[in-house]
Amino acid sequence: MALTSSPVIGDALVEQALEGENTALPTFVEARNQFELNYLRKLLQITKGNVTHAARMAGRNRTEFYKLLSRHELDANDFKE
Repeated sequence: MALTSSPVIGDALVEQALEGENTALPTFVEARNQFELNYLRKLLQITKGNVTHAARMAGRNRTEFYKLLSRHELDANDFKE
C-alpha cells in the first residue's frame, strides 16, 4: 500500500509498495506444501481418516497418498472418530 499526501503517487512509492508485496509472498514450494497440507487435512476430515476413500477423492492411489501423508507428517488415525 502506498500512502501519500499529494494527488500523485511517485515512482519511488510504487516501487516500495511492490517490493513489500513480494516479500509477503511465500515461495512456490512453500505455497504448494501449505496447500497440500490443508488439502490432505480436509480430505481426512471429510473421510474420517479413511485413507482409501481420501485417496480416491484425490484421484491418487493409496501408496502415493500414504507418501503424501508421510511427507506432511500426518497420521490418518488422528482423524478417525
